[in-house]
Amino acid sequence: MHGSAGREDSEVGSPAGTWGISLRQAVIWTVAGIAIVVAIWLLEGGNPSESLASGSGVFDGLAAIGGGPRVGQAAPDFVLNDTEGRPVRLSELRGKTVFVNFWASWCPPCRAEMPDIEQIYQEFKDKDVVVLAINQREDPETIRRFMQSLNLTFPVLLDRNGAVAQQYRISAIPTSFFIDRGGIIRAVNVGSMSRLGIMAKLEMAR
Repeated sequence: MHGSAGREDSEVGSPAGTWGISLRQAVIWTVAGIAIVVAIWLLEGGNPSESLASGSGVFDGLAAIGGGPRVGQAAPDFVLNDTEGRPVRLSELRGKTVFVNFWASWCPPCRAEMPDIEQIYQEFKDKDVVVLAINQREDPETIRRFMQSLNLTFPVLLDRNGAVAQQYRISAIPTSFFIDRGGIIRAVNVGSMSRLGIMAKLEMAR
C-alpha cells in the first residue's frame, strides 16, 4: 500500500526534495482527516450515525481510536441478545475464532461487505469460526427485513443503546475485530472489507 520514497524517486524521475515535500503534505492531510473524524465523533457523544460511516481502510490494522482495545489485548467481554432474544456472551466462545463486525443497515459500506461476510460465514461456520455482526441501534424487524433482502444468515446481535460500541470505542462503521481462540484481538479493520481482506485478517486470528 505504501511505497518507498527512494523507489518512487527513481521510477518517476522527480527530484527527491519535491517528493519529500509531497509525502509530508500527505501525512499532514491524513492526520488532519483523522482528527476531524474523531472530533465529529466526540461532538456527537460517541453515538453511531451516518456521519460516522466509513468506506475506506484508512485505519486498517489499528485499534479503535480513543483508547479502545488494541491488537494483542484481550477483547472486552459483552453479552447481547440476537434477533430472536437469545443472549450471546463473547467469553463463552473461547476455543473458537471470532469475527466481530459493528454495522448498521443504513451504512452503505456496511451493506457492501455483507455478501462477503455471508460467504465467510458459510465457509467457516463448521470450522470453529464464529461471526458476530453487532447491529447499531436498530430494531429487530428492520434488521430481519435487511437480512432477508440480501439473503444473509449469519448471527446478528442487537446493540440497542450502543453500549458495546462505546465499550470498544468505535469511531466509524463498519469496524471489525478478529479474536483468537484465547480471546485476544489479533487484527482490527475500520472500513469495509473484501472477501480477501477478511480472509487475511481471519488467518491472523486462527
